[in-house]
Amino acid sequence: MTAAAVHRAAPPEPRVRATQSPWLLTVWGASLVAVGSLGLAAAWHHWLPAVVLVVAAVLPLVLLRTVVSLGISRWAASSVLSLLLLLAAYLMAAGSGTPFRDLVADSVPLLLTEPQPYDVRADLLVAPVLLTGLLSLFAGLRLESRTRVGPLAAALALYVCGALLSTGTADRWGLLAVLLVVLGLLGWVLLDEHTEPTVQRLAVAGPSLVVLVGGMAAAALLPSTDPFEPRGLVDPPMVVVEAASPLPQLGAWQQNPDTPLLRVAGDRVPLRLVTLDQYDGAQWRAATRYAPFGTIGEPVLPPGDLRRTATVAVAFEGLGGRWLPAPGDPVDVSSEDAVVDPRTGTLYDPEAGGETAYEVTAVRDAPEPEALVGATVPGTAAAQRFLTLPELPLRLASYAEEVVAGAHTPYEQAMAIESAVKQGRTLSGQSISGSAYWRIDKFLFGEAGTSGAQVGTSEQFATAFTVLARHAGLPTRMVVGFKPGDAQTDGSRIVRGSDALAWPEVYFDRLGWVPFSPTPKDDTFTQDRPEVTTAPPVEDQAPLSPGGSSTKPDPSTTTPTTAGAGPEHGSRAWWPWIVALSGGPLVLLVGARRVRSLRHRRRGAPGAWAEVLDALALAGTPAPRSAAATAIADGADRRWGTTATRRVADLAERVAFGPSPFTDAGVRAELREVRRAARRSAPWWRRLVWSVDPRVFRR
Repeated sequence: MTAAAVHRAAPPEPRVRATQSPWLLTVWGASLVAVGSLGLAAAWHHWLPAVVLVVAAVLPLVLLRTVVSLGISRWAASSVLSLLLLLAAYLMAAGSGTPFRDLVADSVPLLLTEPQPYDVRADLLVAPVLLTGLLSLFAGLRLESRTRVGPLAAALALYVCGALLSTGTADRWGLLAVLLVVLGLLGWVLLDEHTEPTVQRLAVAGPSLVVLVGGMAAAALLPSTDPFEPRGLVDPPMVVVEAASPLPQLGAWQQNPDTPLLRVAGDRVPLRLVTLDQYDGAQWRAATRYAPFGTIGEPVLPPGDLRRTATVAVAFEGLGGRWLPAPGDPVDVSSEDAVVDPRTGTLYDPEAGGETAYEVTAVRDAPEPEALVGATVPGTAAAQRFLTLPELPLRLASYAEEVVAGAHTPYEQAMAIESAVKQGRTLSGQSISGSAYWRIDKFLFGEAGTSGAQVGTSEQFATAFTVLARHAGLPTRMVVGFKPGDAQTDGSRIVRGSDALAWPEVYFDRLGWVPFSPTPKDDTFTQDRPEVTTAPPVEDQAPLSPGGSSTKPDPSTTTPTTAGAGPEHGSRAWWPWIVALSGGPLVLLVGARRVRSLRHRRRGAPGAWAEVLDALALAGTPAPRSAAATAIADGADRRWGTTATRRVADLAERVAFGPSPFTDAGVRAELREVRRAARRSAPWWRRLVWSVDPRVFRR
């Protein structure tokens, strides 16, 4: 009898019968859907939505199973329960002020444009509750199917919805994913009544469980350089505000240097009021379109690799206005009415003014000082926004080229411009305001002593730097903000008019936005910067001096974070991709091999003989399909120095073709001996890939 004939022999009676514990099956299905609903509920960061969604996950399934056990048709029961679920959702939506139909139809755009974490509101919960309840009914209907994948499919659907709504942060460590896999596999192994011992079934499922859990844990722990963000597919609701640039106020604040503007507590860092990136040759324009705080929005250029976090509590003293100062790009703010410009991180509160008080946490780029020396600037289309200038007057253009003529790197160019703008000029709150080309020309080239010549507020110093830097090819923007302020006895700080400041920032690849200090006697951003030992000569009214200090936010004032605080820039490490690309196929191969072995195991002795044929292929001596099983076994025993292969072949032939009934007890022990002998005979490199060798699938 050939090996193929034995392999194709009819299998013995099934070793699995339907479960005898319907209530355990109900508990298993409800538990799976409940765990999936927890992944969805995590988008709220509150216990109440978790309770509501777990109830919606468990109650419909349990009610359906209970009603069906009383003899009522499954489809009739599910239809009635679906109507009750719709009624419950309708009652939830009644107090939201939005028609139920519109609430359900617009649920996806609503959830994708609402700031996160979600508020506990009925209009945000209606669609998730309805979805969870319907999936619970689906799981209940499919619970008695042969494969019983319904509950796991429902749980995975809820889990994926939660991951999409939270950009993967709902299950940051993959614990819910692991729990779903464990519940699913244990349910499939333990809930059926098998003839094989439970320990043996767990031993078979164990490797698959380890592989799946390990794969999901690795997926959760490995960093993602470009996570999918579904919110980017939907335009968020925008708030249009009419607000003038705060630049003209710089002179007024500096003319009243002792006037308190803010009281601040927390990290000692500069505060940004408004970030300006649109310049038309006459003035800087502030953003007018703001989105609700928490709305996902991509900055025009990616953040740097290293960022720092700072938290401050701010109380208005004499500032006024609607902008809210923050220590960087805000990630959390206590003001409920705050809106944000997603491009620049500028905060705006239409209700601000008077006695406004709030707490804000923000992140800012903080590169290592030594990284600046060799840093490059991007040449992408996105960077053009920060290089745009109206046609520059000839004298300004020539001056910009002369200033950077001797600089070799972008950082040296920026330092040369900083030194040139600062050199020989005076800061004065009495100076003429303005950012137009004519004002900058007068500021840079006017004869000292005439109105506005060689003197200005920080507006002119920062604008001059920005114009010259953009012409030199450095992506540059301008910020209006405040120095950290003076410490008080109660631990707070007072920010006064003398602390108001405008400063430029240059963007470097992988480092982010780096501030510079072209204003005389200002050292806000000059700590720990690398020195530039050469500076280009400039023959002009504003000669350059060699050297220059360097800028870097004070690392002692904030808590360092990695780039995980914001979107990643480029591919920072290849090893996660290497692990994912190589580990994925390995996981699939191991899983497929375990499923193949499980199928063979359930077929008894014929399945054991199939495992012997697999072992021969893995050892590099595949058996001819036309050869007799006994001949193959005898040859294998001679090569491997055993007699177990012939005993497996004899048992397989007797089970497949002998009189019934026949027991194949002991075949597992014989097979283990064959496997050990086959592995010992194989070369070391075959043993190394034994568990993932795909050649067995070619038999």
